[in-house]
Amino acid sequence: MNLESINLFLTSKLVLLPILVFLGSLFLIPKIRQLSLKLNFSDTSNSRSSHQGKVASFGGVAFFLSYVFVLFFAKTLDTSHVSLTLLASITIMFFTGLLDDMSNLSPRIKFLAQFIAVSFLMSEPDFRLLSLHGFMGIYEIPLYISVAGSMFFLLGLINAFNLIDGIDGLTGITGIIVASFYSYMFYMLDYYFYLTICLTTIATLLAFLRFNFSRRRKIFMGDTGSLVIGLVLGLLTFKLLSLDNDAYVSLSFNRQQLPLFLISVLFVPLLDTFRVMILRAARGVSMFKPDRNHLHHIIVDFGLSHRRASFFIGLLNSMVALIMFFVIQIFNDVLSLLVLLGLFFIAIVLLFLMNKNQYAIRMKLKIKKFFLTFLSL
Repeated sequence: MNLESINLFLTSKLVLLPILVFLGSLFLIPKIRQLSLKLNFSDTSNSRSSHQGKVASFGGVAFFLSYVFVLFFAKTLDTSHVSLTLLASITIMFFTGLLDDMSNLSPRIKFLAQFIAVSFLMSEPDFRLLSLHGFMGIYEIPLYISVAGSMFFLLGLINAFNLIDGIDGLTGITGIIVASFYSYMFYMLDYYFYLTICLTTIATLLAFLRFNFSRRRKIFMGDTGSLVIGLVLGLLTFKLLSLDNDAYVSLSFNRQQLPLFLISVLFVPLLDTFRVMILRAARGVSMFKPDRNHLHHIIVDFGLSHRRASFFIGLLNSMVALIMFFVIQIFNDVLSLLVLLGLFFIAIVLLFLMNKNQYAIRMKLKIKKFFLTFLSL
């Protein structure tokens, strides 16, 4: 097969498969919605909800079917032969989300199922992070530390995407942004199998947003969708981290600062998760107790609609990733880390100033009283 034939073959895969996924998702999601409502599998509003009445769930079924379809037809691009492992891991995560949407699994069972799904990924050398390539002076990482740390981060990221799935469009928009940045990187690195997975994620989420933003045909992705999306974006993250220095010669930034850039791409889910966990720990409540302290709740309560809040948060995520893309080309890893921490701090302060719940209001009054007392000295 000559070079021209190879390029035509790749182009057909990279263009045709995402188009088919997009059209297939547009067809499937209304059918899934109808079946969900017929079987009374819906999300009923409560004190924390931002919607009224019953809304069909299980939009994530379309995501799962899309990944199964693409993993089957893109296996010729899978030079590392990881398709079956990915399929097994995604399937476990899908059924975990499905059962949770149907019967509210206990946190312990849900975590165990997630642990098993992530363990499948860690069995593949393709997703093992064995070196930080000099980032903060760290090079080789022992295998047991690598696997334990990778599983901890993956489980955290999966649940981070689950946590931000609280208003219309947010998880979908965030997933599209993350997958878009990763698409650029995999394209530049010539990893077309993973590029196909990125484009599939973008295609199915775009189709989902068509209905998630709808008033008459609204559907939520549910845990079925958010857990699967979190897992897929997590495995793509670790694939990028697992590549050695030679693979990154086609990109313009220093390989050792790659972790900082990937953290900036995942800015919103990581910011929301760390912020909420710290607040819950400070208040002495369970880490698993739901509340309205998430960043999307704060922005909606501030006065933005679901759609505007989701696009605002998506814009924030994109800006942080773009800023860090250029920062790591100019500064060393220490200064770049300080810039990233500064962006997290600015975001936390802005969210605190926008927060209108009673706990935040009391904190603002205490801070104001402290400064008035200090200035009067």
